Amino acid sequence: MIQFNKEEVAKIQERSKRQPKAVQRLRQQAAEGFQGEILVPKKGIGNWSLYYYCPDCSVRLQFQRQDAKRHRCPSCGRVLTGEPYDGAWWGLVNAGNSESCFQMGLLYVMTEEMAYARKAIAIMLEYSRYYKDYEVHGDIPYNGPGKANAQTLDEANFLRSLAMAYDLLSSAMSKEERERIRDGILLPGAEFLIAHRHRQLHNHEVIINSAIAVIGLLFEKEAYIQLAVYGEYGILYQLEHAVLPNHMWFEGAFGYHFYALTSFFAYEKFALHTPHSHIQHPHYKAMMDLLFFYLEPGFRIPMLNDTNYGHTNSSLYLYEFAYRELGGEKLLYVLDRLYEEEERDNLEALIYGVDELKPCELPLQNYHTEVGSFGHSVLRGENGRYLLFKHDSYGGEHDHYDRLDISYLAYGKRISPDLGTTGYGAKMHYDYYKNTGTHNTVTIGGENQAPANAYLTRYEEKNGVIYVDAEVDWRKPYEMPDSFTIVQWKEENYRNVHMKRRIAWAKDCFADVFVVEGVEPTRSVDWVMHFSGQALKDGEEVLPAQAKQLLEKNGFFEKLPEESRQVAERELEDMEESGFLSSKKPYCHIHDIYIGKASGTSGQCVFSYKDGEVITDVYSMAKGQWYFSGMGADNPSISEIPYLIERNYGKRDEKLVYAHVIASREGKKQIQSVRFALDAEGEGQIVVTKEGGKEEILSFASTIFLDGPSHGCYRK
Repeated sequence: MIQFNKEEVAKIQERSKRQPKAVQRLRQQAAEGFQGEILVPKKGIGNWSLYYYCPDCSVRLQFQRQDAKRHRCPSCGRVLTGEPYDGAWWGLVNAGNSESCFQMGLLYVMTEEMAYARKAIAIMLEYSRYYKDYEVHGDIPYNGPGKANAQTLDEANFLRSLAMAYDLLSSAMSKEERERIRDGILLPGAEFLIAHRHRQLHNHEVIINSAIAVIGLLFEKEAYIQLAVYGEYGILYQLEHAVLPNHMWFEGAFGYHFYALTSFFAYEKFALHTPHSHIQHPHYKAMMDLLFFYLEPGFRIPMLNDTNYGHTNSSLYLYEFAYRELGGEKLLYVLDRLYEEEERDNLEALIYGVDELKPCELPLQNYHTEVGSFGHSVLRGENGRYLLFKHDSYGGEHDHYDRLDISYLAYGKRISPDLGTTGYGAKMHYDYYKNTGTHNTVTIGGENQAPANAYLTRYEEKNGVIYVDAEVDWRKPYEMPDSFTIVQWKEENYRNVHMKRRIAWAKDCFADVFVVEGVEPTRSVDWVMHFSGQALKDGEEVLPAQAKQLLEKNGFFEKLPEESRQVAERELEDMEESGFLSSKKPYCHIHDIYIGKASGTSGQCVFSYKDGEVITDVYSMAKGQWYFSGMGADNPSISEIPYLIERNYGKRDEKLVYAHVIASREGKKQIQSVRFALDAEGEGQIVVTKEGGKEEILSFASTIFLDGPSHGCYRK
């Protein structure tokens, strides 16, 4: 056996006796594969598991191993049949089989119960009968094909689990069985993966390389090891080229940060006792430390880019292996917090954990990447106030085109959340969640932002207020990351655009000033935010059919150039006809549209949102823009969240300035009024008058842009 030595096997067996709950849970996880009939397809028909979602609800279907033809949505109850659901069902069966084999292999090592070994061996032998003749198939976006499955990524996960199971069970096999599995599936599988590697930075390539490397170690295939571990775009290459200066995986999502680490560590766990382990590479510890700085109140992992609510569930258990091998207070802190919520009786702790975890108390503080670099800022405050400012680099396939996005929490509520996404096979992934217009930032012409890198330009504390400025400039040279990407943006909408967002984080509110320049007059400029709960209506609002009359009454059209006015009128007609904010995605999913001017003191509009006992007040500087309110999908999409959208149109020689003060509260208002004294550049002061007449002045002065670091991706 390669992955465990004799001393480790003895320790695992001894711990198994002391931790019966962990062993019992593993038995339950393996039960379906162990007790059920062997289900192995005779042909390569497995499809993408992310097609296994309801097209109406974007909710994962209920998987029933006993029913290959009927697939029920747990939300709406609809039963779906045929493709792609039947093929996706087989994809889930294949994944379940490979995972069950590994689980049964572990149970055999723990308990020496031969029945587990024989069932896992029987499943692997059955695959070895058919695998070489499986048809290569699959047309999944961003992915190569598979044989048992529909993409190379899934094929690699499938083969790696079987290879690790083979290692655990080799002593229970006959020589003939070992040869049949080796020659029938594992070596042909590795050759298939080698033929379908891509020359790119990507979590896929980490997974594919890890599978090839494990099989190489298993059968002493030096060529496999050299290619997958040391070669260009191999494991070490990915580790050294795809980790950003702030130690985030370049795809910019914690889901993929940990998804990549899962495969890095799967290889390292297997290779630990070989000369080919690199567990002490400094990037591993830095990547694991990073989460500490970002943790949300309630010990939650932030949603960034292509992350969904199930994506990070198992990530925290990786800290068991990492802490044993790498140590460090931040890793220990994560484990200590994890086990405040649950018992330490999971499989990772049993197999890879240290004997005892010491108490660790570290204060969570504000965080930011270096001024002049790309990354994030995290601001914290009383009552669970938390703001994540996204001034990061473009992350390729799993990016959401949302430079200068913010997400905001308070009082235990996700007030203005990053919605993340759903299953990639679900319609709402590309139609809704992935787009600029569903994020708390600015979108131009209702189209996705083109790839660019944002930069932090200021981080400073003055008089108890933290000022954070960042900008993104599409006029600057830029080079795409070394990763394949499908174009899903409008380059021409952003080509000459420069945006700056400035946050002033005070004790019980924050100011947000957003400055946009370089937009053509024929394009709308939308400042978008969504707020949890229910919008509290207060002011003059009309349906799109009556909007033109209201806007004419308020003199809105008179201030627009003729070309902008024509666009505005067309957009109104589109809203009236479709019943949505626009016929474009993602706006085609924002409905119950009202247009108008909210009540408030001169020069400002006030909007309020109630989520349980928490009310969030939004004070907006009124500078001629028009306001939309509407409802869009939350996550999951069977729930909804209110949107606030402020629209203006590009101006050739002027900057557009959107300014707000946002405050959440339980109980009565603490803010009496807000006065915006900002010039055409977005500079000046915002005066917040509290109850009792005390004034807090938030100052926005000029900042000097610092050039970004040489490391990263830039236009040429």
